[in-house]
Amino acid sequence: MESNEQTGPRRGSQTLARGISILSVLRDAPDGLSVAELVRALGLPRAIVTRLLTTLEEARFVERTGSRMYRLGPELIALGKAVRSDLREIAATVLRGLADKVGATVVLVMRDADHAMVISVVEPMRTDLRLSFRLGSRHLLHQGAEGMAILAGNPAVPGERKEVTEARRSGYAVSVGEILAGTWGLAVPMPLVPGAATMSVGVICAQALDELKTAALVAGAARELVERVSLSGELS
Repeated sequence: MESNEQTGPRRGSQTLARGISILSVLRDAPDGLSVAELVRALGLPRAIVTRLLTTLEEARFVERTGSRMYRLGPELIALGKAVRSDLREIAATVLRGLADKVGATVVLVMRDADHAMVISVVEPMRTDLRLSFRLGSRHLLHQGAEGMAILAGNPAVPGERKEVTEARRSGYAVSVGEILAGTWGLAVPMPLVPGAATMSVGVICAQALDELKTAALVAGAARELVERVSLSGELS
């Protein structure tokens, strides 16, 4: 008798897909979710969600908090830190130089479907106020300077934000308080292929900087990163 895990030659494992769905939902809930909340989010029976959580917890991909909430576990976080570690190493020197020049936190962001995902964060060495962002944190592409810069580095699409259109013209995107209240951000697309940006470089700080001066510094760092990545063969 055939397992109901696979009903056709091209269909993958239903159990694996459901487990990945749990991890995806938890990825966007850093404080964790209860079993009931996961059941509602996934639209699955409670028994199935509980069984999957037990398996994921045994593998340390999820963990339970003291309030019986589930969140991503240490094993998955360790795997996440290894993703693009080579790219972060290539970018480290450039991002460090940029952070110290502008005196603000610098982030390298990569497109992840319709989200922007932070893959590297560098804080300036000398500053009275530091803004730190968690590696792997995500936000929608059309929100925040980093995501809008990625969109601006691609062909225009109907209905896009006017800020994206303006960023495509000026070469950089600016946002105020869209991802983190009280912050100002500026980002530049980083197209490894002309007209098809999948990454951006941005600066985030508590108060607005000189736009043109900051944009020139960020654009210079983005160009240097493209050159280094191209020479290394990374992402080729």
